[in-house]
Amino acid sequence: MRVGDKLAELLVQNGVEYVYGVPGGQTLPLYDGIRKLEGKIRHILMRDERSAGFAADAYARMTGRAGVCDATVGPGATNLVSPLAEAYCSSIPLIAIVSDIARAWEHRRMKGNASQALEQLDIFKTVSKWQVTVTDPKALENIIDTAFRIATTGKPGPVVISVPDDVASSDFPYRETTNTLQGALFPRFRTSPDPNDVTRAVELLLGSKKPVLVVGGGAHISGAYTQVKTLAETLKIPVITTISGKGIIEETHALAFGVTGSFGNPMANEIMMQADLVFFIGCKAGQLTTLNYRVPKKDVPVIHLDADPEEIGRNFAHSIPLLSDARLGLDALIKTLGNKKPDVAWDLAGFKTKHQQWYQEKARSAPVPGQPLKPQAIMDTVNQCLTDKDVIVCDASLSSGWAASYLTLNTAGRRFMAPRGLAGLGWGAPAAIGAAMAAKENNRVICFAGDGGFSYSVQELEVMCRFKLPVVNVILNNDVLGWIKHVQRDVYQKNYISTDFCHVDFATVAKGFGVRSYSVQTLEELKQALESEKSPKGPAVIDIISDPWESPIFRM
Repeated sequence: MRVGDKLAELLVQNGVEYVYGVPGGQTLPLYDGIRKLEGKIRHILMRDERSAGFAADAYARMTGRAGVCDATVGPGATNLVSPLAEAYCSSIPLIAIVSDIARAWEHRRMKGNASQALEQLDIFKTVSKWQVTVTDPKALENIIDTAFRIATTGKPGPVVISVPDDVASSDFPYRETTNTLQGALFPRFRTSPDPNDVTRAVELLLGSKKPVLVVGGGAHISGAYTQVKTLAETLKIPVITTISGKGIIEETHALAFGVTGSFGNPMANEIMMQADLVFFIGCKAGQLTTLNYRVPKKDVPVIHLDADPEEIGRNFAHSIPLLSDARLGLDALIKTLGNKKPDVAWDLAGFKTKHQQWYQEKARSAPVPGQPLKPQAIMDTVNQCLTDKDVIVCDASLSSGWAASYLTLNTAGRRFMAPRGLAGLGWGAPAAIGAAMAAKENNRVICFAGDGGFSYSVQELEVMCRFKLPVVNVILNNDVLGWIKHVQRDVYQKNYISTDFCHVDFATVAKGFGVRSYSVQTLEELKQALESEKSPKGPAVIDIISDPWESPIFRM
């Protein structure tokens, strides 16, 4: 059997449904192997290797299965750096299969002497958990098994498998295997916390007056939806989330107060600042969530539940550790807690009232005729048309902030995704492709992007069209790189440089791809467009003229 055929077979045995990529001559043995397994695995041709990685990333987030992408040697491989970095920093397992030059040409690798050759595996060392070259066909099965194990255990993350051209096309007498491990599933192994640490955490919770749960993306990975809700309801304490944790609890719940941090709402941040105990769950406690590490203050006790020991205490050294899978850790905590409850002093009804007043003021103020629409009002209109089946995907930058702080998810689940690992522009459109395929094209995917970010991956409209994916692309089109221009206004005395674009009519651009499109300048036009795309057959683009000076960034 040819190595490429066996590689495709091993992917199927590990539970892989899709491989996202762009072909090169050296990757064709794998592609031919996938072709022979039609009906069991499918290759998805993207328009850019970066997009292949982003699509595989979103697919993994939605399904709990490692995403798989491929790229050819050299320029194809280097295009995977950004998506692997995003997955690495977001703890998302990816298997990246890259081709390489033939082994006999190893001495010609430097400076592209052999066509497209370079020390490509070295490039991936800082953005992946493991990098390996298949130098001998007989090692392939063990390498694939190890790759999935490394990607899905501990803190999940990417693995890069390099397959030299001569190895991929060679024949080897493989024995028939019956491996049904489903190695793509994650978390592969779950750990429980030290009982002594659980006891200390419970004592802290029972002794506090204003404890708060701050929940991150690790709780989604673990599937700790019931546990987060149960703990909050048992203790009668508020739940706030990071952007990656959004949706861990229905945001209409009396104890849910939305996203906190730099892209959060004022009430969530006020709760964070008033808390006398902060309980981080599946969360890095990173820069945005903690408002540049200023909240919680150093004298506020911290409990930190995370599967990665390197994260616990990194930013708040006095943290009580709960080294554990989020679901099992909360189960242990709830069991130890029993019927005991703290004497909490939160005025949660007051916070809900203040949140409603803030939302009303920001999102429902009357638009000025003839003026660009404010993103707050755009999100409010989307809220009115949102269903419980819709999946929200955001590009990086301000579009993530608008959706995170203003959209309301009425049901819990992995229904919201944004690239917070590296926060690179261009993630949104290809991620929407991965999300739509993960949902078996049964859910409408609404993708929010600014005009700057959407321009990075506009070519992926063709992929959406080719597969008739139900993706509605909502573009906040303001002709600027908003975040950068705002900084130039506030810090650089309005000395603007390289932040303004000529206007791009994305509705017209979309028509060139065969995609339905709408040009929107009023909220009524937006509502009509969203209603028209309530059950989309194939993709659509809604191009909205939006205000360039509004910002979702929270400032203390």
